Amino acid sequence: MILCSLIATTSCNNDIKESRLRQIDSLGTHLNHVREVVGAVDSQMIVNRIQQMEETGSWVLDNLTDTLDPESGIILGDHLRCQKFYKKAILRYGQVKSELEFSEKQLATLRTDVKNSFYSEEEFTGYFKTEAESLDRLVKATDELEGTYESVNVSFERTKPGVTSLLDSIKSVIYSSEPI
Repeated sequence: MILCSLIATTSCNNDIKESRLRQIDSLGTHLNHVREVVGAVDSQMIVNRIQQMEETGSWVLDNLTDTLDPESGIILGDHLRCQKFYKKAILRYGQVKSELEFSEKQLATLRTDVKNSFYSEEEFTGYFKTEAESLDRLVKATDELEGTYESVNVSFERTKPGVTSLLDSIKSVIYSSEPI
């Protein structure tokens, strides 16, 4: 009788563990999404572009003595405004990457604790709910990062040729050997 009771309890505990582990694994899809987005963001490119835009803005302020025509002014303004959004993206990137690492550790710890039968049903439900809510916020932050990154890249690429052309025309006047 005791042996049957022990076998039934062990079997039940194994089923509960497996069920909990499957629940934890289901959160892994969210982590995969975050990893993919973090992997797709080129943080070094962002840093380089921020620096490039700072240099461009400083150069224009130092060398431009006339007013720009409205179209050139708008293109330059739009281009330099990308810097604000790149800074937002790089900040969000750091936050998301840090939170991703923390969430991976938390889920690994939860998984180990479940394997070692550390939690009652109530405790597991509370911890799982907390992790699920945290991952939900992380996915939202990741989606925000992805949206900002993609839209600012489009804006940068759209304005870059106009800014390059503008800078070239200003340089041709500045460095011209003919008097104006």
